[in-house]
Amino acid sequence: MSVVTHLADGVLEIRLNRPDRLNALTMELTQQLLAAMRQANRDDAVRVILLSGEGRAFCAGKDRDDPAGPELVAVLQDLARALMNGPKPVVAAVQGWAVGAGLEILLSCDIVVAARTARFMLPEINMGLFGTGGVAALLPRQVGLARAKGALMLGEEFSAAQAEQWGLIWSLVDDEQLQAEARRIAAKLAGCKPQIMGRLKASLHEEAIGELDGVLEREVLVHRQLIERS
Repeated sequence: MSVVTHLADGVLEIRLNRPDRLNALTMELTQQLLAAMRQANRDDAVRVILLSGEGRAFCAGKDRDDPAGPELVAVLQDLARALMNGPKPVVAAVQGWAVGAGLEILLSCDIVVAARTARFMLPEINMGLFGTGGVAALLPRQVGLARAKGALMLGEEFSAAQAEQWGLIWSLVDDEQLQAEARRIAAKLAGCKPQIMGRLKASLHEEAIGELDGVLEREVLVHRQLIERS
């Protein structure tokens, strides 16, 4: 399986499982991740979702060897909706690289913990591509407009320390402590009343982001126009 799950004490761990490809996204992996998220959002036994990647990276973005094009974009947009609109808080643990769509997935998570050696990058501009997951709206809300412009327009890598300073992630930990700290946070969230947690998450998104579907629909339109002109 490209995605593996484990439920214990109200925490559902969802792990991307293509370590030989740095967990790069294929249509199969992304569909499995979306299915796991949708199932978790429906399951009363799940109170918190913990998202991570197997091996040396969280996610290296889209797998260049996978032929999926617009179809993958549509699934990634649905994944953003499942992450953000679902009532369960989502914690992400990031080691190694979080690139392109892998980083964009993090924008839809609620609390992101990163290893000190983690690296981040939004290289789409260098490949003639446009982002997904509402990145043009979500990133400036988290890091500010100037830094969002730099990250998206230059496509250069930046460090975990920079990501923390900018407000992209919640905290940094030593690499060997990453999983333990992410699980500690997830366990703490699992101890809260789910009705209150779900309402808090929704209220925060309503106030800070507004209507997500409109953002994603405009993004899909840009992708369609770029394909038609290519």
